[in-house]
Amino acid sequence: MKKILLLLFSFSLFSCFDEEQEKKDVVEKNQYLNQNSVTVVIPISLWNGKIGEKIREKFAAPITGLHECESVFTLMPIHTNYLPSDAKASRNILIVSSNFKNQTTLVKNKFANNQNVFTIQGKNEDMLLNQLQNSGKEIMNTFYNSEINLVLQKINVNSNLKKQVAKQFSVDIQIPSEYKKGLQGENFLWLRKEVGSGFNNMLIYTASFSALYNQKALVTNSMFMRNQVAKKYVLGKTNGSYMITEQAYYPSFHTTEIQKNLAYEMRGNWEFHNDFMTGPYVNFAIRDNKRKRFIIIDGFAYNPVHSKKNLLFEMEAIIKSTKIL
Repeated sequence: MKKILLLLFSFSLFSCFDEEQEKKDVVEKNQYLNQNSVTVVIPISLWNGKIGEKIREKFAAPITGLHECESVFTLMPIHTNYLPSDAKASRNILIVSSNFKNQTTLVKNKFANNQNVFTIQGKNEDMLLNQLQNSGKEIMNTFYNSEINLVLQKINVNSNLKKQVAKQFSVDIQIPSEYKKGLQGENFLWLRKEVGSGFNNMLIYTASFSALYNQKALVTNSMFMRNQVAKKYVLGKTNGSYMITEQAYYPSFHTTEIQKNLAYEMRGNWEFHNDFMTGPYVNFAIRDNKRKRFIIIDGFAYNPVHSKKNLLFEMEAIIKSTKIL
């Protein structure tokens, strides 16, 4: 009798395991759940016209700083009012339809958790284009921030590194357990994570207000600061080689906000002086009013074989978790 019960219990365990594995496989095979994807429910006539062009222009624009042509969002168009069950699991859904009303609405968690469903309605093509123009930025930011938050929710924090960063820089950052400590200096810390054929790297350092605000040349000063730190710490394999900000192209630069603190975001490509390594970077200078300084976190990816899009996005999410203590 005991043997029968044991067999039944074992069978039950394996059945549960199979069910969980099946659910996992379904999730992994559902293309609508891919990171930074948007399901677009739209009539094919609108998708092939000006409306579709505008959607692709706004949501599938190339990512700044990547030499490879990779878009911010991967668009998954559905040309019917009926949403397949796989598509209902999408985190980001944009519905475009002709209607007597001209409006844009948002419904959260309509079919699944952590979901944003935007519906754009308009009487005609011009009205739909107007709604897209007026609401595009809000929709884009909502989808993007939702993806950032999802990355942060999945992080298994490296508590030791988190404590060290807090002690050294007086900031709280959600650092994943896969990241390890590299070089460390008095005002510098290098964190890195192995990713296939390369690494994700994050440099943390500080700068005074005067260092960045000198002559109000924010971009030039930010590039100069980045190059100075890289020249000192990020050295190449050959003698006299070190990382620099790509010289052929000017980086993108704009003002943003991280955890209610003013921040400056700079994106572009890095390369090596006297070497051939290259890749994208994202650099945030976060204003610390309490200590009259900037916390600068520079994330740069090196992975010559695979896509850098998700690598860069992960580092951006980590940086955006930064709280001044």
